[in-house]
Amino acid sequence: MSVDDAPAVQRVYSGESVRFTHGDGYRMTVVDAHRRIIEALARVCEIPRMRWDFALLVADDLIGVIALRVREPGRGTVSYILRQDAWGQGYATEAVRRVVAFAFTRVDLGCLEARHHPDNPASGRVLTKAGFTCVGTSHLHAEDGPAVPYRAYELRRC
Repeated sequence: MSVDDAPAVQRVYSGESVRFTHGDGYRMTVVDAHRRIIEALARVCEIPRMRWDFALLVADDLIGVIALRVREPGRGTVSYILRQDAWGQGYATEAVRRVVAFAFTRVDLGCLEARHHPDNPASGRVLTKAGFTCVGTSHLHAEDGPAVPYRAYELRRC
């Protein structure tokens, strides 16, 4: 990925795709997209590396982004976002499965966590299909808003 991909990143972070992460009125600017790409590229050189950002490509078309973050030794989180026109086609499930394999084999994590907004049950189905188990809720505060009970998931390495 390069800064030339900023328009594609903007398309991912738009419309219904950001409703549960940034709110209905969010519009990523080209400057925001450039910043996000530059930060992701800079993390490639970090030692120790604490985050990996992977582009989700279908026929050279950027349809989403998935991230793996190390939160503490042996424990990480997975998050993802897809363009709305890529929903329901199995791309998120396949991407999560690949990142899980990467986390357990290449990063040597023993446990992964993920969560989703309560109004986004499709994301919960993605996590379940990828092997995660729902372990409860995690109340998160939105900007200037009430706490929201996000569904929390976990997957442990066998």
